[in-house]
Amino acid sequence: MTDREELVRQWQAGWSKSRGWTTVVDEDGLLTVRAGEQGRAMEYVVLDADAHPERLERAAGLALATTGARGSAWVTVVTDDREARADELEDLGLEVQRDKEWLMTIRLSDQPKLQLHPRYALVSELESDVIITRATIHGAVASSGRMAVVGQDAIADRIETDPQHRRRGLGSAVMAALVEAAAAQGATRGVLAASKDGLRLYRSLGWKVAADIVVGRSR
Repeated sequence: MTDREELVRQWQAGWSKSRGWTTVVDEDGLLTVRAGEQGRAMEYVVLDADAHPERLERAAGLALATTGARGSAWVTVVTDDREARADELEDLGLEVQRDKEWLMTIRLSDQPKLQLHPRYALVSELESDVIITRATIHGAVASSGRMAVVGQDAIADRIETDPQHRRRGLGSAVMAALVEAAAAQGATRGVLAASKDGLRLYRSLGWKVAADIVVGRSR
């Protein structure tokens, strides 16, 4: 197993733990995840598609054979060549998600500790073995995030800030609190999937891009 495969397995395990997805099959370089969400019933995560194109072909075949609404079966690929993998997914009959995403990592001890704006309150708690941090004002949630610890990895998920409360450092404060809580549980590395909107925030906190993420969906 390569370092990339191990990283993707850990990322997927934490992401499933965060969302309560319990049915995952790990077989022949492919993670089959029964997400059961509207518009995302099944997800096929390909391990090292760059070196194993046959895995990508198998995942695409499974996605296209999945019954359900259009786009409800996903193929997720972590890659060093976004354009090549996107072209392959399209050639295999999938619709490629054009919004770019990146897999990012950090050594948790490298992320800075940050102070929350004094108007807000910050609370971290454990819910179903997942760390959840919320920044609130007058009892209303302004920003929140989740982090699932798997071994020594902490996988961040659903880092969100209400548009009315952006540009006040809330996302950074939530991330700092999540990292502190995860480190207390023994985690040493952080892992997350970043959208274009989140990329700037995470980079400002010291996270590094490990690879591109490409998603194809059934037509």
